[in-house]
Amino acid sequence: MNGKAQMNKNTAVVHREIGIDCGHRVPDHASKCRSPHGHRYRIITTCAGEVLNQPGASEHGMVIDFGTIKKLMMDILDAVFDHAFVVSKHDAALMGMYFPGEAANAVYSRFSEDFRGQLSDYCAALKGGSETKAIKLPRTCYSEQDPDGMKIVPVDYSPTAENMARHMFDLMREALHSYYRQGEIRIMNIRLYETPNGYVDYPGKAFARDMPDWE
Repeated sequence: MNGKAQMNKNTAVVHREIGIDCGHRVPDHASKCRSPHGHRYRIITTCAGEVLNQPGASEHGMVIDFGTIKKLMMDILDAVFDHAFVVSKHDAALMGMYFPGEAANAVYSRFSEDFRGQLSDYCAALKGGSETKAIKLPRTCYSEQDPDGMKIVPVDYSPTAENMARHMFDLMREALHSYYRQGEIRIMNIRLYETPNGYVDYPGKAFARDMPDWE
């Protein structure tokens, strides 16, 4: 591709941003990120496609309605990560604290099965044009003080900005490909700001795998 996507004159690139508050720790980090802490993350989803030329259609003159991207981001990314604590299943200290007495792999498998089931139902509703419901994660650490439990997200990776951006990219790609026919619109990038001055771009393998006609 030589670093550039080949796009015709009626193709546009659109961006939509949301913000979330999320906690994590990077257990292998050599400095202070080993300690639990949080960030005000900014997530920017970038999509590209043909500008719709269909007078009378709601998205006439658009690639995709900004509101549509926002809804997908809120129903999935915000629902999963906002006001959550992301913990690697390999982080023995935190897994033991949040899921006492449980095997980490069993916790992750249970969480993943629940989540994948909800995401599958969500994508099926998108394909069928039915009403969608935001993802609702399993909870843990119930108490009298927290009768609804705490929002802990076990993952199979170290929760760095790079890995979280990849995870978000994969989730948004699945949702967008359910909402639109394959090839009609493509997710090009997730930009994840971990701090105001530090961000990650994750285009995944989109250019090589999902956009062969743009190589």
